[in-house]
Amino acid sequence: MTDPRNPWLARFRPAGDGAIRLICFPHAGGGGATFRDWADDLPPEIDLCGVRFPARESRLREKPYLRMDELVPALAEGLADDLARPYALLGYCSGALVAWELAAFLARSGRRPPELLAVFAFPAPALIEPTLVHRLPTEQLTAHLRGLGVIPDAILADPGLFSMFETGVRADYEVFETWTRRAEPPLTVPVTVFGAAADPSVTVPELAAWRAETSGEFTLRVLAGDHSFFTASRRRLTGSVAADLLAVRAVNR
Repeated sequence: MTDPRNPWLARFRPAGDGAIRLICFPHAGGGGATFRDWADDLPPEIDLCGVRFPARESRLREKPYLRMDELVPALAEGLADDLARPYALLGYCSGALVAWELAAFLARSGRRPPELLAVFAFPAPALIEPTLVHRLPTEQLTAHLRGLGVIPDAILADPGLFSMFETGVRADYEVFETWTRRAEPPLTVPVTVFGAAADPSVTVPELAAWRAETSGEFTLRVLAGDHSFFTASRRRLTGSVAADLLAVRAVNR
């Protein structure tokens, strides 16, 4: 359900009093509901929140952001109250780049940093190759998304449903396809990277290159499978994320 206090967030269960907030950024075209099933796996100490961008879910009629340098300050403002207590950032696919950019923006602004940045299935920022997916004709765009396996076939096969989804997915691709990297020092927070050995969208060396993005602790976990590992190995992933979060919280208390 959408957080009535904040349209940027979806919450799928009540938060515990001593919670660390886990703010999750979905893949291109995805919404907060991408992380709905995680609520069944995470311990009550973790306050699970899924980010809802404009142009999808309950914000379907809102104009999407098309540039990273506009989206990230809006996120920082929209999530300000939620970033005032211990929190972590998690990004899946292109959501990883948004989460990393938000962490860097908060560092530049002297704001409270995340306790952890968790990245799933996305190359390190220094290795991102230019693409133009956001300009593809609809038929080619649906074929591209079908190959990734993160969008339900029921949406891709129904022109009416996909037309509701298309604006958001194109906007998300445009955000990272027009992004240019800012020269700045590495983060200082722990970074954990997750990937799959046979994922056609990102190689293990591209995942390992995230090591250069932080001066803090770095962990790389490579699972069996392809890009669908995010769903197929959900319980293993949520268990690892929970263990990392609770460990870093124990150190930082």
